[in-house]
Amino acid sequence: MLFLVVAALGGGVATAALLGPVSPLAALITAPFVASAAAVLASFLMVWRGSRDGQATPTLDAQADAMVAALRTLTDQANAAAPAPQAPADRHRVA
Repeated sequence: MLFLVVAALGGGVATAALLGPVSPLAALITAPFVASAAAVLASFLMVWRGSRDGQATPTLDAQADAMVAALRTLTDQANAAAPAPQAPADRHRVA
């Protein structure tokens, strides 16, 4: 997230610095648009770099499978240890 903020600020400031001497009005008008475009390009760069790493996915899948197995054993132990008491619903009073 900080990378996107830096990219947006850098793009806006660079545009204002380049266009400021030529036309201050053009610098004020175009700086936000260039800053937004720089942030969009930076987000695409982040997604592209993240998609190139294929090694992280099997590790995360293995960790998720281990967690699911651990949770299933815990639920099996909880179900066998203490079943919930069955009370008829007509004995409860609601004010």
